[in-house]
Amino acid sequence: MRAALVHPRLPLAVAILSVVLALPSLRVGWLADDHFLRVRLTGSEQLPEISGSIFSAFTFADGDPERTSRIMDKGFWPWWTAKELRASFFRPLAAITHWIDVRLWPDYASLMHLHSVLWLGGMVAAAALLYRRLMGPTLAAGLAALLFAIDDAHGTPVGFLANRNSLMATCLGLAALLAHQRWRRNGWRAGGVIGPMLFASSLLSSEFGIGTMAYLLAFSVFLDRGTWGRRLTSLLPYVLIVVVWRIVWTHLGHGIHGMDFYVDPLDHPLGFVGAVVRRAPVLLLGQWAVPPSEVISLGSVTLPASVARLMWLGAVVVLVLLCLLLWPLVRRDPSARFWALGMFLSAVPVCATYPADRMLLMVGIGAFGLLGQFAAQTFGEGHAYFSHNNGRLRRAGVRAGGVILLLVHAVVAPLALPFRALMPWGPRDTIEQCSIRTPFDDSIAQQDLVIVNGPINMAAAYLPIVRALADQPIPRRVRLLAPSFSPVVLHRPDEHTLVIRAEWGFLASPLDRLARGDDHPMALGQRVELTGVTVEVTALMDNGRPAEATCRFDVPLEDPSLRWLRWDEGAFVPFVPPPVGETVRLPAAIPSLGW
Repeated sequence: MRAALVHPRLPLAVAILSVVLALPSLRVGWLADDHFLRVRLTGSEQLPEISGSIFSAFTFADGDPERTSRIMDKGFWPWWTAKELRASFFRPLAAITHWIDVRLWPDYASLMHLHSVLWLGGMVAAAALLYRRLMGPTLAAGLAALLFAIDDAHGTPVGFLANRNSLMATCLGLAALLAHQRWRRNGWRAGGVIGPMLFASSLLSSEFGIGTMAYLLAFSVFLDRGTWGRRLTSLLPYVLIVVVWRIVWTHLGHGIHGMDFYVDPLDHPLGFVGAVVRRAPVLLLGQWAVPPSEVISLGSVTLPASVARLMWLGAVVVLVLLCLLLWPLVRRDPSARFWALGMFLSAVPVCATYPADRMLLMVGIGAFGLLGQFAAQTFGEGHAYFSHNNGRLRRAGVRAGGVILLLVHAVVAPLALPFRALMPWGPRDTIEQCSIRTPFDDSIAQQDLVIVNGPINMAAAYLPIVRALADQPIPRRVRLLAPSFSPVVLHRPDEHTLVIRAEWGFLASPLDRLARGDDHPMALGQRVELTGVTVEVTALMDNGRPAEATCRFDVPLEDPSLRWLRWDEGAFVPFVPPPVGETVRLPAAIPSLGW
């Protein structure tokens, strides 16, 4: 094992290993935003509202109230959407790679996934080279490279085509770090130019690339050998690139506004600070231990608030124990301090969105550098970790912690990676349950599809996109009435009206707050007028979110121009509105895990 981990060709070997473990992603097909990108880049006569270009590939809402109203009226955004909603990301390099895909092999998802797998291999090879550059051809560098290569958190970015941008940003960011390190350590002057160019390419792939700055700063603080003046000067080109990138980003109309799922640090600095406090412990727990950060994120939605707080507190406790375990190493080793600071700082920007393991690529670079050093010094290299820890109890605790960490990352992770690459959004049965796969005849083109409830409101948005890509007729309009997950009570006071009361309230789920954040509250009596239906907020929860909405249609609810669906025990099925004067209750729309 030692000979293999210090072999000169280890970077290539671990890259190939990671690629092989991720090959099941070739069977995934297209998911969610993948469909949106295909329509955006190829265009559709049936969906002119969302057809676009390379430079708008990742623009889901542009902040234009008039355009948002048109998209809402078609049904791509639910009725509670904030008119000023903006969800637009500047990722031109990533968009170009998707454009290449849809031009060269538009009907072959497997080749598109292979494209992403190759980016994964490049990212792992670059990480392995960085570990070797900073720690030498040592057991620690080899372990770090191996553990990074088999990390199951890579499963979602490689299996979800629309998430390729994070692989690209990390790969190019690592290449920038390599160039910068060679410039500062070996005097390779070209690195002073190539490094910033690669960093700019990382940012143009995804805003995820900002995490590169965490490691550039950590390198200057702990590993750079120049004077402090020269260290800081070496970072100026990167700072300038960030400033210019952000100015261009804003000037072109990109950014986040009106939603809670993402928080723009410059748009809502205090909200972002709060997001870091809530989300960073969950992300770091997902990086170092179990469960995956998505589990706690989902639990915070479907479980009582007191349970969610206990889960967050548990994450904090585990992280404190990890800090105590690793502190002796960090205290005495500059490389360990570099990995630790880079890890913590790179976790900050990804707190701008809800915790998910797919956000851990940059965080994992530092985490596995630390873990590689810790494991090498605890179980190899003369048990160097114990040279400053002679107590028997301390030794036993360190060994136990090391065994647990290696079980998670060297045994469980490589077994989980192929499955997470194959099921980047969870078990296939669960995805099937959340998707609308009800067969429709050609008459649907003349009907409004009314979806009463469901586990994920995005299913309503993607239905016409998926059907258009398959050259099938799409609904005239789509109407989603109730929020995700919540049990709902339906009352029909007259022929044209349906009153919907959500027991957990509207906008309780982060998925629902994609369309409207808490800083854009709806008022009692507020009306949303769409073609064929007017929705009015008729009751509020104690937290100010809507509790009840009254939907008044222009035609009777039984009119043949309306096609009704509801979610029932794992599938969307036809729905018959209750008779006038009657009330029905639909249970919580929570899919099973599908194992």
